[in-house]
Amino acid sequence: MVINRLWIILIVGLLGCSLTACAEDTHFRFLATGDLPYTPDQDEAFRKLLQQSESEDFDFLIHVGDFKAQSAPCSDASFINVRDLFKDYSKPVVYTPGDNEWTDCHQVGSDPIERLQTLRDLFFRDPATLRLNHLNVTYQSRSPEHSLYIENYRFFRSGVLFVVVHVVGSGNNYRPDHPESLMEFDRRSASNQAFLKESFKEALSRDVKAVAVIMHANPDFEEGKDKGFHKLLTTIRHFLSRYQKPVLCIHGDTHYYRIDKPLKDTHGNTYLHFTRMEVFGSPNVAGVVVSVTPATKEVFSFKPYYIRTP
Repeated sequence: MVINRLWIILIVGLLGCSLTACAEDTHFRFLATGDLPYTPDQDEAFRKLLQQSESEDFDFLIHVGDFKAQSAPCSDASFINVRDLFKDYSKPVVYTPGDNEWTDCHQVGSDPIERLQTLRDLFFRDPATLRLNHLNVTYQSRSPEHSLYIENYRFFRSGVLFVVVHVVGSGNNYRPDHPESLMEFDRRSASNQAFLKESFKEALSRDVKAVAVIMHANPDFEEGKDKGFHKLLTTIRHFLSRYQKPVLCIHGDTHYYRIDKPLKDTHGNTYLHFTRMEVFGSPNVAGVVVSVTPATKEVFSFKPYYIRTP
């Protein structure tokens, strides 16, 4: 009887390990888009794109920010229009704010800091809006010292770590001639660095199969001249020197669909395990299907996604 019990315990233990390993190797797909919609026509097309995608086997949708044109009003109505679109989508929406939603709102007569707070209230306060709880996300705001930054979060899927961090275009709101903006930048940048370092530390300790960083801005990986992105690039380079598995950065901002390896170390050597994928953006209403296959060497693969014609 004792021997039989020992065999049962051993078999259950081995089966549990097998199931865990299988779960970590499970293939899945998601749809990435952003810098949309900018016009009424694009809004109509974007809704068709999302409606079409709901019938696909995507685990979630990523929107990298800029859901309105820079010159369009930063009104509550425009925010709520997209908030409701995301809320009605049938799958979790991994959203990070873009500069058009708040940083650049001073150009159309609105207060950027107030608009940022409204974004947080409309998109992140109510879990039912983006349904990120379905992804079992960990929010940076769980820490009292970073409680303001509810838009920074991470989650695991099939042994891959996804890190969503609030880095925006227009220099990441680094405006030395505007004290209020510079204060906002300094505080958010410090929180971003803390969150990235914490997330990268967890990736190393858990030896994850790959890492994906999602943000809005194109931080100029090639030249890195903008001071608003210096600390970000330093933190990413430090991680890449220690972690040798695939790292993907998904961003928008410059509206140029591309998949490349633009980042080099301080000696000019390309980080071959780092890939940048930028979404299409206006005027092109399209997405990118990202397939995640943890059992493969590259882990990530990509395919454009368009509205199907009848």
